[in-house]
Amino acid sequence: MTWQIEALAGGLGRHAIAWDELNERICARHPLLDSAFISSLLRHFGDGRQVMCTLTQDGKTSGMCILELATWGIWRSFAPSQAQIGSFLLQDANDIPALCQALPGVVNAVDLLRFDPHFGGLHFYGTSPIRWQRHAVTIDVPLVGDFEAYWQSRPKKLRDNLRRHQRRAEAESGHALSMRMYSGPAALRAAVERYAILEARGWKGRMGTALGSSASQLAFYTELMHQASDFGKARVYELWFGDRHVASRLVITQGTLVVALKTTYDERHRDWAPGRLLLHRVLEDAFLRWPGRTFAFYTNASIDQMSWANVQRSILNVTVYPDRLRALAGGLWRVANALWRLARWPWRASNADKPTGVPDTVCIRPDVKSLSVAEASLLSVAEATNVEWGLDWLEVYERTVMRNSDGLRLFTLCRGALPVAVLPVNLDPGLKRLGGSVGSLSNFYSTLWSPALAPDVVGIDLVPLLNAVRKEGGRPPSLHFTPMDPQSHGYRMMRKGLRAAGYAVFEYVAHGNWYLPVQGDWKSYLAGLHGSVRSTIKRMHKRLLAEGARIEIVTTDADLPRAMTAYAQVYAGSWKRPEPVADFMPELARLCARRGWLRLGIVWLDERPIAAQLWIVSNRRAAIYKVAYDEAFKHYAVGTVLTAVLMEHVIDSDGVREVDYLIGDDEYKKRWMTHRRERFGMAAYDIVTVLGLWGALKARLSPVRQRLLQSARRLRASIRAATGAARSAGQVEGPPP
Repeated sequence: MTWQIEALAGGLGRHAIAWDELNERICARHPLLDSAFISSLLRHFGDGRQVMCTLTQDGKTSGMCILELATWGIWRSFAPSQAQIGSFLLQDANDIPALCQALPGVVNAVDLLRFDPHFGGLHFYGTSPIRWQRHAVTIDVPLVGDFEAYWQSRPKKLRDNLRRHQRRAEAESGHALSMRMYSGPAALRAAVERYAILEARGWKGRMGTALGSSASQLAFYTELMHQASDFGKARVYELWFGDRHVASRLVITQGTLVVALKTTYDERHRDWAPGRLLLHRVLEDAFLRWPGRTFAFYTNASIDQMSWANVQRSILNVTVYPDRLRALAGGLWRVANALWRLARWPWRASNADKPTGVPDTVCIRPDVKSLSVAEASLLSVAEATNVEWGLDWLEVYERTVMRNSDGLRLFTLCRGALPVAVLPVNLDPGLKRLGGSVGSLSNFYSTLWSPALAPDVVGIDLVPLLNAVRKEGGRPPSLHFTPMDPQSHGYRMMRKGLRAAGYAVFEYVAHGNWYLPVQGDWKSYLAGLHGSVRSTIKRMHKRLLAEGARIEIVTTDADLPRAMTAYAQVYAGSWKRPEPVADFMPELARLCARRGWLRLGIVWLDERPIAAQLWIVSNRRAAIYKVAYDEAFKHYAVGTVLTAVLMEHVIDSDGVREVDYLIGDDEYKKRWMTHRRERFGMAAYDIVTVLGLWGALKARLSPVRQRLLQSARRLRASIRAATGAARSAGQVEGPPP
């Protein structure tokens, strides 16, 4: 793996082909990363300081980025204001430290500006010291389905306001609204010029930032739209009332995206809301013209803009340091800069210092019933992955496990009016003197826990949420979240969010998990089992039936009271300890029966229940939640027979794609399952607190301690082996008889 550094002048030049190939491979031909777009940026806004950094691995280009030296050994990606995202195509942030060594001079950091987590390989941060900061919150409208369905799903207030604005505009102008669309080269050039004239009349013209305020900016957009028009990738939409031009929007498209480059309107008619009226028409046309693509705004969205969107996501600025020492120095510099800004406030504070965009708000819900409809909807989406992440499960958990505790809290994060995260936690009130303890809302009944997150939430978005947990919990020294799927979106974002919030995060294996990816039917699965298991199933099933036994699978409410009485009788006669929360299992069974998830198998012998198993089947996944049999009937291998009957049912009747044996590495689970994975936990320590710092130090030194103990054990074993060998050879005198 090698990095090559080359100066750039006047565009990408010979790098254009490799750049486009990499854009297609990594970013699905993103239009804002097309070589023509980047070359135009370099020609019109480059100053000769830009360099092309190319990563080559096994003779193949695997990464490219355009950097420029900013100050104090800090390099940053080329990102003039006309570029909504940064000009880099990288697959792994762990490649950046090697780039720091290849760049000339002393390199203290590399800033990758305006990174869109939805595209590219930098989703998978590794061990390199990294800091990320949110640059903006952008919005998308997936062009899926028809426009009318999309528009009816928008808030009623938005739809009513738009109708009111259109009626007013048509009444005052005396003309009906009309939209014009241009795509040919000559028509686009004229449309861009009209755009520049319109924008120059407004506040951007007065500030000197309008499209026509500088020759380079007008030339850039004119050239860009002209080049894109050759391939049918550019459109200019205009809104007219008669002969009055009141709004314009520039759009380019490629790959899976339709990108809104710029928009403007005649501020003399702001009461008509011409920009919104045009957007309505543009989206209607986009649904017809580009079905299946995504209309991307790439803006720092306001609350008003949020009401148009189906999807929100953060655009990030990512700083990668060559090593941890320089990461620490960067942190100290930020602290010093923050103190300086604090010292000069409020005497020199200005509007430029104030954050823009939609603020994040955090709500703390004391119980499940207090969740809003939108928050409950986010939990319903999470339930489609695992029933334990849904609203109904939380209600049962609150009603039974948390009945005598006031520790339940549901922290919800909203962006504008839209919830994007729900974090169920348990605040332990028993340790207030030590700062309290906070953990996931999970215990021995929980097989998998996760926050409910919108798909485009990234780790840094969770910082306000975690800060609220920190405050509500009385600054607990540690946070503990377990068990989690280490491959899940929730796990990865929680880990990144905790680190971004200043916690020292340590991961550990919570337990093993055996599961079966189902392929084929029951007969083919049975044929793949070990011969002894097949023999036991056949012999004992036949014997039980011969002695009058019957096997029942209860799935509905009607038979549930009788079935749960049988389940309790079997459980009392089994080897298992009594349930710590007596009413949890009956409540869970009622929930599963109501939702159609219940598969409660019972073996009856002379009308006495001798084995019971509760399976949960949802989203084509069967979870083996509880198993028990009466030990007085162990010689019938009744547990094996019942597992086989239920397995046949879920494979052939329910058509599940996976059977999950949930928690533990018990030997009997290996006979039924074919694959093993691990569930993880994470401990996050607040190193600003004394107990948090102590916990982090112990967690950091624990692997070292384990290695030392293992080395000591191996040394003792080798000494004993050598001593034994010497005694047997008569070289060492043994103990007296």
